[in-house]
Amino acid sequence: MDLGVSGKVAFVTGGSRGMGRDVAHMLAAEGCRVAVVARTRSGIDEAVASIRDSGGAAVGVVADITRADDVRRALAEVRAVFGPPLIVIGQTKFNIPGDFRDIEDTEQYVESFRSYTMSQVYLLREVLSDMQEAGWGRFVHIGSATAKEPVGNIHHVIANATRPSTIGLLKTVSDEYAQFGITVNTVAPGWIETQNAIDYLRTNVGLSTEAERRQWMRNNAQVPAARMGRPDEIASLVVYLCSEQAGYITGNWIEVDGGRHRSAF
Repeated sequence: MDLGVSGKVAFVTGGSRGMGRDVAHMLAAEGCRVAVVARTRSGIDEAVASIRDSGGAAVGVVADITRADDVRRALAEVRAVFGPPLIVIGQTKFNIPGDFRDIEDTEQYVESFRSYTMSQVYLLREVLSDMQEAGWGRFVHIGSATAKEPVGNIHHVIANATRPSTIGLLKTVSDEYAQFGITVNTVAPGWIETQNAIDYLRTNVGLSTEAERRQWMRNNAQVPAARMGRPDEIASLVVYLCSEQAGYITGNWIEVDGGRHRSAF
C-alpha cells in the first residue's frame, strides 16, 4: 500500500531505539525524509546510518524535547536541511517508580508533567503553523496504556498521575486543528518487548527468559495474547496514522496491548 507520504519530512523523537527507531525506518521506507531526534549522539548516528544503508534519507539531531529551546533549535536544524516537518512523532521517557508513600520529593510530579505533557506542548507550538499553512499534518504521540488504566502491580504513581494530562491536551488540540487537515492521535502501547521493559521485568519481577515473561504476561499481567508485543507492531500503527489514508482519524486514543484492556469501547 502506498501511504501517500513520499517526500514529506518526518520529525521522530525517540527515534534512535525501540519503537521510535522502527517508526523512523518505516517512514523512510515510505519515502519520507526523516529526522531522528534523541538525547544521545551514538544511538542517533547508528539509526541514521541504518536508514541510509537501506536507501532512505535521514539526518540526526541531538535534542531534549523537554526543553523548549532544544525543540526550537532541533526544528530549525531540520528545516534548514529538509524543510518543515509535516509528520511529527512525539514521545518521551520519564521513570521514577514508587507508590504514593514512597515519593517524598513532590517536585518529581512537576518534572514528570514537564516530560510527558510540556514536551508535546513545545512540539505542537513549533510545528502546527507549518502544518496549517500546508493544509496537511500528522502528529502522533506514543504514550502508554497506563494513562487510561493504571496497573496496580506496577508501582508508578508519578506517571499515573501525569500521563493523562497529555491525552487531554492532545484531544483538545485535535479538535481545534482538524479543520486544517491536521490529525492528532495517541498510540498507547501495553507491554512491549523493548530493552527498557525487559530490564524492568528482570530487576523488579525476576524474569530472565522469554518463557518466564510469556507465563507472567498470561498469568500476572493478564494479557490475552500471552506475550509481549513487538516494537514493530506499535510502529506499523503509528506509520499508518501518518498516512494520507488515515486523514479522517483524529483525536483518538488507540491501545495496542494484546487485549489487556477490558472495556469493549
